Amino acid sequence: MIVDLKDCKKAVYINSEETVLEALNKEGILVYAPCGGKGDCGKCKIKIKGQISPITKEERKILTKEEIYKGIRLACKTYLYGQAEAEILEEQFTNESKGKLGAKRIYAIDNHIVKKVVQLDSPTFENGYTMADAIKKKLGNVHIGLKIMRYLSHHIDYTKDTTFTLYKDELIDIEYEDTRDQIYGIAIDIGTTTVVCYLIDLVKGVSIEVSSMQNPQVGYGADVISRINYTLENKDGLEILNKRIIHGIDELIHKVMEKTKIEKRHIYECVLVANTTMTHLFLGLDASSLSRVPFNAVTKEIIIEDAEQIGIKNINTKGKVVFLPGIAGFVGADTVGAMIAANLINNKDIKLLIDLGTNGEIVLSTPKGNYACSTAAGPAFEGAKIKYGMQAFSGAINQVEITDDLYYTTIDQKPAKGICGSGLIDIVSELLRVGIIREDGKIVDTEDLENEKLARRIIKNGSQKEVIIAYENETQKDGYIAITQKDIREIQLAKGAIRGGINILLKVAKVKINDIDKILLAGTFGNFINKESARRIGVFPNVSMDKIISIGNAAGEGAITALCNQTVIQEQAEVYSSTTKHIEISNHPDFQDEFLEGMYLK
Repeated sequence: MIVDLKDCKKAVYINSEETVLEALNKEGILVYAPCGGKGDCGKCKIKIKGQISPITKEERKILTKEEIYKGIRLACKTYLYGQAEAEILEEQFTNESKGKLGAKRIYAIDNHIVKKVVQLDSPTFENGYTMADAIKKKLGNVHIGLKIMRYLSHHIDYTKDTTFTLYKDELIDIEYEDTRDQIYGIAIDIGTTTVVCYLIDLVKGVSIEVSSMQNPQVGYGADVISRINYTLENKDGLEILNKRIIHGIDELIHKVMEKTKIEKRHIYECVLVANTTMTHLFLGLDASSLSRVPFNAVTKEIIIEDAEQIGIKNINTKGKVVFLPGIAGFVGADTVGAMIAANLINNKDIKLLIDLGTNGEIVLSTPKGNYACSTAAGPAFEGAKIKYGMQAFSGAINQVEITDDLYYTTIDQKPAKGICGSGLIDIVSELLRVGIIREDGKIVDTEDLENEKLARRIIKNGSQKEVIIAYENETQKDGYIAITQKDIREIQLAKGAIRGGINILLKVAKVKINDIDKILLAGTFGNFINKESARRIGVFPNVSMDKIISIGNAAGEGAITALCNQTVIQEQAEVYSSTTKHIEISNHPDFQDEFLEGMYLK
């Protein structure tokens, strides 16, 4: 059976035993499906007509009567019986929220890549040199692999100056021109939601281009558990997710190459960071051990492999792919990268480092040592499991303020399409401030409010209360945009997990809230949220605002720093990996109490 996709201008063949979502995923067509195709989130909406399966009970619970009338279905619940025509309602976005260069920074360069220009001595009867001897005479006892040896056997030229490129003591390339000013590297942050790629000039020590995209695994679930489950429930699941992320990274590298006209031959190293699950999927490692107690990884050590061995095609084939080490459990290399960016080595202050991404990690750094945990906050802050939630794309409500009425802004000043994470935090904070919701998260009755404009925003949809954020005439949708009682509970659960994790780390380290010198907010979400709003609802401890600092995409910044300077890997990354004390918060006897207390909006 074939479905014609109007928006993609292509036809996709669909097996009768697979859903439309499964088929689109196979084609690499991104459809946001936070629940991993279980039919719970309602985000994979398509408009479809033709020979298709009847609408399901799950769809009737999620879709409105008007949507059903218009032919809207969930891709994860729709099968083809013949020819059909479809339109993906959620656009295929490239998330550029992280894909922007920050302030110009010069990085200290002490990289493993060295280029030397020499002219080789020709073999003679007297010296008896082999080709390898001639090279080692000039460069020292370097390792020459079989691939380079094969190339040399065809192309060696003793009459010309030759540029030899070395990675440590390994010869990885030769050229018959002086290319010493062309040494480049790639730093990549593989987030659960977004992947960011930085192109770095390793001669000048500057970042020269950046590109980002949605993680191409989003169609298989928004969180790490969904993706692990996919690999467990499908015999080729690991291979599929591995190929998706490798191909996606190659696309990002190609983008930065195109923008800068740099040859892939001159990109010699790629340093990556990711959480533990994303690391396993990138490396093709079975992640099943992360799904059961004690949630141990296959490895947490630094990984260094040739690009061709990993499958990365858009750097030098003998270039090195370096994955920074992790810590333990779900606290991975991205946390190590963030610790590098925050410079927590030999720290004399008490700092709380919080990454509010899809997979929430927390580090408490003290003069006595570092403590780390991960929290099952889930992807609520990214808009998943939120009725009108969306990622931070054009049209997303991103800021909210209440005075005489509720006012909001959207990304790119477009008509409202949904609510992103920063908007959700603002909404809950402002509704709490003016008394529309209570500390326990419950929406009050309309008669409890004196302000008529605000009271009109509280409506009942079936048995559930909602607060209208954008009226129908203000949106890109066929109706209003609201936050529901269930949405608020999802935010409370995510917030409770984060706050519970923070409080457990403070207990273990015997640190009081008043002792905290700085709270460092990492990740794009941490960079864009209103810190005062987050503090008001208790996402992090109630410290003075001047102690709360956003440090941007710290994981990516740490990867760049490690790429530029080999001593950072030895003196920081490996130290953080081996000495940071991992706390499995679900095992702590006080976690349940801290989690429940953390759900209160205060």
